Amino acid sequence: MYLKSILLQGFRNLPDLSLTLHPRFSVLVGENAQGKTNIIEGIYLFSFGKSFRVPDYRDLIAWGQGQSFIRSWVHNDIGEEERQVRLTREKKTFYKNDKPVSPNQFLSIPMVLFSPEAILLLKESPQARRDYIDNFISKCLAPYGDRLKQYKRALAQRNKILKDEFLAEAEKEEQAKLWEKPMREHGIYLIEERKRWLERLNRRLVENYTQVAGAGKKAGFVYQPNVAPAEFEERQAACRSEEMEKGMSLVGPHRDDFQASLDDLPVKYFGSQGENRTFTLALKLAEISLFEETLGFSPVLLLDDVVSELDERRSEFFFSRLKSFSGQVFATATSLHLFPKSCLRECRSWQINQGHANPIYDSAGGQTGA
Repeated sequence: MYLKSILLQGFRNLPDLSLTLHPRFSVLVGENAQGKTNIIEGIYLFSFGKSFRVPDYRDLIAWGQGQSFIRSWVHNDIGEEERQVRLTREKKTFYKNDKPVSPNQFLSIPMVLFSPEAILLLKESPQARRDYIDNFISKCLAPYGDRLKQYKRALAQRNKILKDEFLAEAEKEEQAKLWEKPMREHGIYLIEERKRWLERLNRRLVENYTQVAGAGKKAGFVYQPNVAPAEFEERQAACRSEEMEKGMSLVGPHRDDFQASLDDLPVKYFGSQGENRTFTLALKLAEISLFEETLGFSPVLLLDDVVSELDERRSEFFFSRLKSFSGQVFATATSLHLFPKSCLRECRSWQINQGHANPIYDSAGGQTGA
């Protein structure tokens, strides 16, 4: 599966940008704040339906514009299909071959993002780590996304009741109880699948971290569930009074966390800057391996300014691994010369300047522009 082309109109600082993409390696070069990452962000939208930089999709619409439009032709096993995303101030709409579809039908392209934001994953809020794991599992296991949606619906309904100041206490408690069973039913499924997939991811994480850093510390992305499945119902009953007082549900996988650790110590507190980068690199390589094993093909790989994030040793290891990667790669950098020549044997690149793209190099035809 790969993207053949992409068109972005009114997206961030990209007024009208169209690129015919390389099935192997596409490189966007330019100075900071010219629009390179905006293109990566637009591609990311085709897989996750949201930005990896801002929580509100309206911030993706160009300043002063009422809407934004993104289109791509996607090549897959059954042929080709056109995918579109339309963003207005009122709503976000997805299309396949000009027909509106739900986000669940649309978001089937597996992607792995490696960016400065990915390194912050280890230090940000638990919600960011939950989103990361949920997005990953949803791409590997189709029912997971639906069960997650059902759990979030039950959670939202229960929280709405708990916050209702006009309900009598007895009525509030009775109505809140009605949503506890669906929360348990879907929540236990999420807990069990998170545990299962984290175990698989960790086996590859340990191997990759050792290969990058050498023998020594053992890496782990440790699952910290808020509640054990066998104790879910009991904990709900025990916390109900406190939840009514605080106006929120305190028990369930929506309060899980995942801790990056080295020798059982949290990386965000005890890891050096280099160890944080190495951990993130190893985690992304583990994610790619598990995608390939589960889906039978490679994900699309998005590399946003990765060269500047890795020192020479880590960069050399990463690009040596990239040689055997069979999927499509999109990368940004300040210069084409920062990439090993081996990566550019099958490549197309552009200079991005103030939201416009000028061709630089095409492996089929060599130098094409400035």
